[in-house]
Amino acid sequence: MSANRRRVLVTRDESLDGPLSSALLRRGLQPVACSVLSHVASPEPEALVRAARSLEDYQWLIVASQRAVAALMVARGGRPLPPTLRTAAVGERTAGSLVAAGAALPLTAASAGSAALIAALARADHWPGRRVLVPRAAEGGREVVDALRQRGASVEEVVAYATVPRPRDEIVAAWEAARPDAAVVASPSAARALVRAIGAEPLHRLARVVAIGPTTAMQLEALGVLAVAPARADFDAVAALLSGALAQVVQR
Repeated sequence: MSANRRRVLVTRDESLDGPLSSALLRRGLQPVACSVLSHVASPEPEALVRAARSLEDYQWLIVASQRAVAALMVARGGRPLPPTLRTAAVGERTAGSLVAAGAALPLTAASAGSAALIAALARADHWPGRRVLVPRAAEGGREVVDALRQRGASVEEVVAYATVPRPRDEIVAAWEAARPDAAVVASPSAARALVRAIGAEPLHRLARVVAIGPTTAMQLEALGVLAVAPARADFDAVAALLSGALAQVVQR
């Protein structure tokens, strides 16, 4: 890697050839790893298996992450999604995971955030009585679930996986080794884990902090860290935003 690449902290649990890191590299930035969370199996595996193996009884499956899709498919024993099941995803990459699992044309929102997906879902069906499965992280947001229930849908939530903060000393050591110019924070739980480990002040000194979406940006703001979010919650949009922002910093 070129020595003059701007160093961007990646809080996602991914290798340096992962999807976010690859997007940063394509924009001439140098990803540096600082994973702040570990992912563990569902704390309610029997409920997950029951839901996964009875997907034929649902009209909709709505997912917020590729990890949720993967956990659901493992619990389903590898059988593809039912052909009649309608699906929706937060982001194009998660939609791609649904397609790989057998879904046809998952619904996605035109812009980032739960509000945009809620609006898209509201237009997509007549919800009273619809049975909906939402596999999620243990600490995942519930905005979509609450909105669909208000519209009369019968929504079942099941915990597909959980995240736990890495030990503080490991996060601090990774931060110090990274020496970042900017940071990408991938989720509200990652924001909490990072700020609890290193505090807000080191993030204030960075040229830019980018949140993967508006919910994460709001969590960072609540923790005292100013962050920006791209219009689309995907890795290419994050990399483009950072590349432009860091170029402006260099020119000043």
